[in-house]
Amino acid sequence: MPNQKHVNKKHLAHLEIVRRQDRVIRISALIIILLVVGIVAYGILANTVLLPLRSVASVNGDNISAGEFQTQVKIQRIQTINQYMQYMQYAQMFGIQDPMNDQNFGPMLQQETNSLTKTDVMGQLVIDQLVNNRLIRQEAKKRNISVSDAEIDKAMQDSFQYYPNGTPTVVPTATAVVMPTLNPTELALVTITPTASPAPSETAAPTATSDPKVTPTLIPTTAPTATNEPTATAVSPDGYKTLLQTRITDLQKSTGLDMNFYRSLISDSLLRDKLMAEVTKDLKPEQEQVWARHILVATQVEADAVEARLKAGEDFAKVAAEVSTDTGSKVKGGDLGWFAKGAMVAEFEQAAFSMTVGQISAPVKSQFGFHIIQVLGHENRPLDSSAFTTLKTTTFNDFVKGLRTAAKVDIYDLWKTIVPTEPAMPSTNGQ
Repeated sequence: MPNQKHVNKKHLAHLEIVRRQDRVIRISALIIILLVVGIVAYGILANTVLLPLRSVASVNGDNISAGEFQTQVKIQRIQTINQYMQYMQYAQMFGIQDPMNDQNFGPMLQQETNSLTKTDVMGQLVIDQLVNNRLIRQEAKKRNISVSDAEIDKAMQDSFQYYPNGTPTVVPTATAVVMPTLNPTELALVTITPTASPAPSETAAPTATSDPKVTPTLIPTTAPTATNEPTATAVSPDGYKTLLQTRITDLQKSTGLDMNFYRSLISDSLLRDKLMAEVTKDLKPEQEQVWARHILVATQVEADAVEARLKAGEDFAKVAAEVSTDTGSKVKGGDLGWFAKGAMVAEFEQAAFSMTVGQISAPVKSQFGFHIIQVLGHENRPLDSSAFTTLKTTTFNDFVKGLRTAAKVDIYDLWKTIVPTEPAMPSTNGQ
């Protein structure tokens, strides 16, 4: 008969092994469950609580968060919706039954619709805005340009037409009249009335219908100056506080924006203005421009025939009036007036700005056909306040592009999956 004591020891040892194995299995199962729960919980948190903290882009190591991106998209959507509704109201004022298919309002409405319905379009727009804002902040810091809390407060007050110290009365300054000056070479070339700078009350000279719009040269006007005689404020202090709180509450409901974010948006705008002023401080209110006329035809054969007629001594203006397909300029002998760089298509611009006064070009091909160009004038022209503002804006935008080229910018694909589609575009009664 086996030893009972020996049997009990073996049995107890076996039970201990089984107990340990069972404990390991239970602990392993618990760890797996915890891991699964943790992964699920992290996924939920990553797409809710942690999502706003994740980065959608980095600009020289300065991260742009998903939360900032999404809030900015919602703000942009509100602005786009407002613009869309404004176009619709204008169309209704003009009695247009189908604004979307109208030749004037349709393209603008379609552009706003694309921004609102195509998340990649809206998202890319906002990403570019945020990246540029970071670049502006960084460059402003390098130049010791800053915005104070008092300046932000004033900008907020101005937006509601609340002027604690009274409203400055704007008094326009005298307008400098610029008369066209033609040298003997130009006078000898002109066989039609030259396109001169129109007076402020006149309609600017029409531009070529087959070419991009030419910015007319107007009489430069010095920017208005403010007197020191304030008028009574239109909004009371309590009224201002109410208006501001209402705006913040509305934006918080629709975009998640709070007061700090609102102030940062204003700060970015003021920084941009200050940096632009610094970058463009040496610009003069003048711009290199060319005065030219052209004859536009559809084919190379037609262009060669025009060139031959001009070389034979025929009058440019008469040939333009006879054969040019540019209905906007042919009635003026092909005259396009004065224009700056960026006003015409690249091929036309490159030829016109490289020619001497009086020179007639060989046929120049563009997307519109074949141009025979004659330059009538080439000089630095004075700009009015509006045109000068446009020049400064263009110069500054080019400056920011240069900053972006030199910067280390990383954009992450995360933004493509989190572009908000709210606020939604309201119904426009079937339009």
